[in-house]
Amino acid sequence: MNDGSSDGSDKDGQTLAVLFADIDGSTKLYEVYGDETAHRLTAECLTVLDAQAGIAGGRVVKTSGDGVMCVFATPDEAFRAATLMRDAHKHGQVSIHAGFHFGPVIEDSGDFYGDTVNVAARVTDLAKAGEILVTEDTVVRLSPPFRSSTRWIDKAAMKGKREPVAIYEVVTEDENATVIRGPLLAAEGGKLRLDLAYRGETFSLEEPMAEFVVGRQDTCDLTVDSSYASRRHATIQAVRGKVFLKDHSTNGTYVRSETGDVAYVKREMVQLVGRGGIFLGREPDLAGDDEIRFNLP
Repeated sequence: MNDGSSDGSDKDGQTLAVLFADIDGSTKLYEVYGDETAHRLTAECLTVLDAQAGIAGGRVVKTSGDGVMCVFATPDEAFRAATLMRDAHKHGQVSIHAGFHFGPVIEDSGDFYGDTVNVAARVTDLAKAGEILVTEDTVVRLSPPFRSSTRWIDKAAMKGKREPVAIYEVVTEDENATVIRGPLLAAEGGKLRLDLAYRGETFSLEEPMAEFVVGRQDTCDLTVDSSYASRRHATIQAVRGKVFLKDHSTNGTYVRSETGDVAYVKREMVQLVGRGGIFLGREPDLAGDDEIRFNLP
């Protein structure tokens, strides 16, 4: 494996992507198929996971009874391996879930330790059957094609971390991902500003950005005079250089990008990119003057 170091033998100073992939419901396999068949299916799955890690440019560090731990030189390699692993089992009797994180690791006797390994393991534990989850710190380091195939899920509290960790899901092309595609801003970028305009009112929000509430209720930060809007319809918040809208409503929210693409979210999140319009509870063509214009300069 090309691990970015001269010989891969240093005990510290390495920065790698750590990926865990586990078999979904391994215990239930034995109940459904019996010991012999379940053991065979598990062994076959682990063999495939090992092979896919190698194809993507990494290697399996160790296996457990129902999963593998792998390391890769780059987040892109880990992304490719995770998707290969998932897709290889998409229509089989066994499915997997995975998670990965990129950061510094300590190598000792062929194994890897440290906070990066712990975070990767905890992210994997959060994944449901068939899911691939990844941390935001890793997403901002992915190349644009891979980065555009992720969507923000939520923040998760993790043992040993002062702040919740932002978690993204890797999505497939055929999924109806509620994300307006566009470039993510790296954490090291300049200060973020979001401009909003509604019926002559204007708002300018800058990082650190407190939660901004839009809805029909008078106590909202932006009150929308529309019977289609819920009292507390949606919230807007910045997370490490990116802005997200989260819908909390009955009728959902439509977000139109400057290219004219429209994303519909209901009790979900969508990233705001560039310029566009937000429509509470009603399609853009029917909203009249109830459009909330947004701009990320």
